[in-house]
Amino acid sequence: MSAPLTLSVVIPTYDEPERLEAALKSLSQQNYPHEATQIIVVDDASPHLDAERLHAAIAPLELQLLRNEQNQGRARARNAALRVASGDIVVFLDSDMTVGTNFLRAHAQRHQNHAEAVFVGNIRFASEIPATSLTRYLEGRGVHRVDADKTIPFKCFVTGNSSVRRSSLLRVGFFDEDLTAYGGEDLELGYRLHLAGIPLYYAPEALSHHNHLRSLEPLCRLMQTYGSMSIPILLKKHPELDAVLRLDFIRASALSPRRLALQLALLSPIHYPIRWVTHWLVKTYVPDLFFSYLFWSSRTRGYMRTLNE
Repeated sequence: MSAPLTLSVVIPTYDEPERLEAALKSLSQQNYPHEATQIIVVDDASPHLDAERLHAAIAPLELQLLRNEQNQGRARARNAALRVASGDIVVFLDSDMTVGTNFLRAHAQRHQNHAEAVFVGNIRFASEIPATSLTRYLEGRGVHRVDADKTIPFKCFVTGNSSVRRSSLLRVGFFDEDLTAYGGEDLELGYRLHLAGIPLYYAPEALSHHNHLRSLEPLCRLMQTYGSMSIPILLKKHPELDAVLRLDFIRASALSPRRLALQLALLSPIHYPIRWVTHWLVKTYVPDLFFSYLFWSSRTRGYMRTLNE
């Protein structure tokens, strides 16, 4: 039998020691060969970090712990790990996720059958997270809407749970370090992987559980940050991504019905009542359309504000 693919697991983290420890414990129980597994954690200047506990959590695997003296953002944190990664396959995992014993094997087996591809795993909320309209919406987005046997759009690439050959990253380049605020680094790298002709697939058997849920208001604020700080950088480098971000209406004629309708949808008298209703009804029933609208409008309002400054 051929030797197993070597895996480098890349985990950026900031100030969530308990969830990180749980993530490492779940990785320590993998049924994948230990000698073929490299675990790299990049701490992005957390105020508190107990390295001894982290090393104990991952045993019998070894932990490669890198620490930034100043917070540099997720793109730079992941790049620091990529520079020391030695595996055939890079597996990206968020520090607030736990995985089952077959997680690494599931990613590796997918790559055994593809000379070059990207796989996005199955992210679900942990059982301790109460089910709401928001969790159902978030679990139904992206790769969960596609067929696992077909290629999927590059916009579905997320680094919470995904894998790619290290050789692919060396060929297209690492994460864009100009993106230091929330959002955009996954989309930008996914787009470059797409331009290089590397297909993207959904791997539902590569399951991870999210142990943290942001409520609606923090999510809307993050989307606004994404729009104001990250999207201008994205569109300066890849202006054609405006269609993916549903910002192409800005280029349309001033009298375009679509442009007029979307500009109307961005107004505060529409945005904030929908946000208020969604906030108060989130534990019962909220149509998916409301969440899609709020995330788009929060992001777009942030971007438009930057354009007008």
